[in-house]
Amino acid sequence: MTSPIRIAPKASRLFALSNLCMFFAMALFYYRSDTVSYWHWYFADMVFTFGFCLLRWGGLHLFKQKLTYQTDMIIFSVTILVMLLIPPQQTYAPYLMVVASFGASLLFFFITKDNFKAMRKSLSITYSVMLTLPYMLATLFFVSRFLLLLIFANNLALVEALTTLKSPIVLWCYIGFILSINCVLFGNALTRLVYKIHKLAKKDQLTGLWNRHALMTRLDLVDALWRRDKQAYSLLLMDLDHFKGINDTYGHLGGDAALRHIAAILQRSLRKVDFICRFGGEEFLIILPATDAEKAYFVAEKIQSQINQSALKWQQHTIEVQVSIGYATIARGISVEKLLQLADEGMYCAKQQGRNTISTLTPAQNTTT
Repeated sequence: MTSPIRIAPKASRLFALSNLCMFFAMALFYYRSDTVSYWHWYFADMVFTFGFCLLRWGGLHLFKQKLTYQTDMIIFSVTILVMLLIPPQQTYAPYLMVVASFGASLLFFFITKDNFKAMRKSLSITYSVMLTLPYMLATLFFVSRFLLLLIFANNLALVEALTTLKSPIVLWCYIGFILSINCVLFGNALTRLVYKIHKLAKKDQLTGLWNRHALMTRLDLVDALWRRDKQAYSLLLMDLDHFKGINDTYGHLGGDAALRHIAAILQRSLRKVDFICRFGGEEFLIILPATDAEKAYFVAEKIQSQINQSALKWQQHTIEVQVSIGYATIARGISVEKLLQLADEGMYCAKQQGRNTISTLTPAQNTTT
């Protein structure tokens, strides 16, 4: 149902295949008789276990986590190989289920961990636990069945209750298990969609950098940390020189290419803790946490040098790209709005000096460096 509206189509297909595997395995499982057969015992458990692998892979695709095909296939292969070593006789039926339950419990342990880790990126711990609870219960169910069958393998009534779907307890456990997991899958897909929309709302579509709304949120946070810890931060405001000339000569597509070129250089040049934003038009603003005025100047020099040395090759044209940079460092008595104004005035001062320069203004005096 999520695939037609393009909510994580690859993950959705894996979830659908997982459901088909579990449905087919339950059908084989339901008609399991006292006669141990490779079809109703070995193959049913094999399909169930592979369905759990597909379930995990779908979750990893959904939340863009590192894929674990090799680990999961090792668990799947070892589970099946150990089962095949057990003779197909009724006496050994409990041990077949012990092995199958152990493999399933391992897979669900990893599924639970992956899901909780993904949920915590965008939800509180309470909602993360709620959306992971069915996986936790599934893990507990398979662990409990593994231990009970291992300890009470000679208790025929218990073995019968735990190894056949004709037992109402086991049947309803499986039905509830599959329904709850599908509810979680829909919840996860919608959570991922909302998270993606929320993230895109804070991104500039052209450059992939943060937009002005996201900048103000981060700037307020960095400023609050400065007021608490007194660890100075700086702003760099840069403007692409002669941008109108680039647009007039190469068209707006050429201008867009120039903006993306600058964005790529900034992302390569700065630290992960630095916050890069497209401030508007051809302007970029960077927050440099734990950076005083002297360090901010060196960062500006580094950026300007890399931009000057990296001509843009676009549609058989070479576009020379340069920037004017103004910077300002927080100090006592300066508000966020005043700091932005100082960086902006520093940038315009750099323009007046002939462009492709770096300038700063202090609140006390309008001097340039």
